Amino acid sequence: MIRITNYESRITNNGFTLLEVLIAIIILTVGVVAVIWAFSSGMYAATDIENVDLALNIAQAKMEEIKNTPFASLIDSGPIDDTNFSRFSTTVNVAEGQNPMQVDVTVAWPVKGGSTNITLTTLVANY
Repeated sequence: MIRITNYESRITNNGFTLLEVLIAIIILTVGVVAVIWAFSSGMYAATDIENVDLALNIAQAKMEEIKNTPFASLIDSGPIDDTNFSRFSTTVNVAEGQNPMQVDVTVAWPVKGGSTNITLTTLVANY
């Protein structure tokens, strides 16, 4: 009696195919790129928030200076680089000849692709 054995049934597939490995690498790469992009965007947003906060503090300090300046001595100035933060410049615009006078303090700083600013406005009266 001759016995024919089916050898193909004894082979087991325990490994991964090349296609499965390539798909896993692509999925992993897309995930890593997305995480890196998210961290990069978060760092940029944090820096932007810090710059806005610092510019607001500089503008508020300038407003306090203006509050302590005699009415007749209020004049336009700027743009003047801040002494402590050289990337920030301050401009003061005074609407002269009016009582009360409108005073605008603008703080500008460079950002990626240009510059941006924040402006505070107040009224100063001669009393």
